[in-house]
Amino acid sequence: MQTWLLVFLGGGLGALSRFALSRAVSARFLTSLPLGTLFVNVTGSFLMGFFFRFIDLAMLPSSYRALITVGFIGAYTTFSTYALETFQLFQRGEYAPAFWNFLLNNVLTITAVFLGMLAATYLFGVLKGGSHAL
Repeated sequence: MQTWLLVFLGGGLGALSRFALSRAVSARFLTSLPLGTLFVNVTGSFLMGFFFRFIDLAMLPSSYRALITVGFIGAYTTFSTYALETFQLFQRGEYAPAFWNFLLNNVLTITAVFLGMLAATYLFGVLKGGSHAL
């Protein structure tokens, strides 16, 4: 039952964070490309890679994974929104923004997961006084 509550708590905070940041970025950069969703997807992917790796390296209890990666980051990232927005761009005949939205979300988020894992490995190595390879 504790795991369910941690996922619930993390999910609520992640969803609120996604909503606020996505709106803030979209309001700042007015373009047909949904930059708010792109920002959330890239930062969420980086955080997913970072915490997924760091929790393993630090041998933290599974409750941390439930709260942070499953709950918070799982609700924070918005790939379902990304898919809908890409489809809607395509449907409206906005082919260039649809293409760039597809390409940027896929390439940057996969790259961000990798960079997050590298950052966690590096930080863990520094904290432990050595270095760790992926």
